[in-house]
Amino acid sequence: MTIAASNGKTVLITGINGYIASVLGQLVLTKGYSLRGTTRRPASVDALLNGAYAPYADRVDIFEVPDMTVPGAFDEAVKGVDGIFHTASPINFNLTTYEETVDIAVAGNTSLLDSALKAGPQLKSVVTTSSTVSVMDPKEEGSEYVFTEKDFASLALEESTKDRDAGRSTPSNRLYAASKTAADRTMWKFRDEKKPSFAISSINPVVVVGPPAALAANPRDLNETLYPLYTVFSGSSPSLPADIGSASSVDVRDVAFAHLWALEHPSIADGERYIACSGKGTLQAAADTLRYAYKGTSPADRVIKGTPGKGYVGYDEKTGKVSNIKYPPGQVRVDGSKAERVMGFRYIPYEKSVADTAKIMERYFENV
Repeated sequence: MTIAASNGKTVLITGINGYIASVLGQLVLTKGYSLRGTTRRPASVDALLNGAYAPYADRVDIFEVPDMTVPGAFDEAVKGVDGIFHTASPINFNLTTYEETVDIAVAGNTSLLDSALKAGPQLKSVVTTSSTVSVMDPKEEGSEYVFTEKDFASLALEESTKDRDAGRSTPSNRLYAASKTAADRTMWKFRDEKKPSFAISSINPVVVVGPPAALAANPRDLNETLYPLYTVFSGSSPSLPADIGSASSVDVRDVAFAHLWALEHPSIADGERYIACSGKGTLQAAADTLRYAYKGTSPADRVIKGTPGKGYVGYDEKTGKVSNIKYPPGQVRVDGSKAERVMGFRYIPYEKSVADTAKIMERYFENV
């Protein structure tokens, strides 16, 4: 393995132990950057430091930030950095209160951006990880509306705020959407009011799949987007899990690439939102992909079958092969073409993302 020479630049990634963040960290290290990462619990980074990041140990520094909402929490971590990726955010569907989700996401963004103002004149770019839930409001059934970067969500935040004020509970998925919307607004308000010398941009992914930088020791510890895929592959449920949101998908490696591109092109990316979406990516398509990929072997027998071909276009009934997946008629669409066009890359197909992730997950079954 050839280790890339240092390019003399340092970037900060908040929440470095997160799924997107850890893959992004691996990418920047291979490109010659020195990496600073923040985490609430240093022990959570051990698997990365002993695994994917080990060859670059002399270029990795971890900062403990127990509470990112505290003013000045990131002051030490940002000193002298050339770029910042703010990926830390409460992404846990077990969180059930406005304070745990919306308030923390807003305070975390505010704290990070205020610290960025103190980083020094060498800081050229801040890229935040948002989500398409800050883009998409629900549409009526049968709509084929195409969501783009011109759309801004509002409904989840409005409803969650009303629930909070009335003392009512709010579904966790709506709270998550509200937190992303509120954090998104906070970031753009900061840019408009503070007019910082550094560029600010956001990457807005749909449901993210693809190989993690470090596989959780226990599948129960997989994140909210990878665990359903494990369920399909392991056959640990009698039926397919429910799809998340619009069941649109993007590979984590493409999300990492988009973050780095935005950071390295501040004059183009400043003030821009980039949706990261390769297209439709249902769990039924994942099941069909895995049965075909493992055809003739025992893993294929345990994959949840569901109803082959249902809910997407791209299933060959004769061969069972999945390719060129598209949205079926009568469904909303998410358009990720702006990122492809501006950044000059092609999205990894969903079926490859699924197959590559399953290859990593084979480790769970080695002693079964």
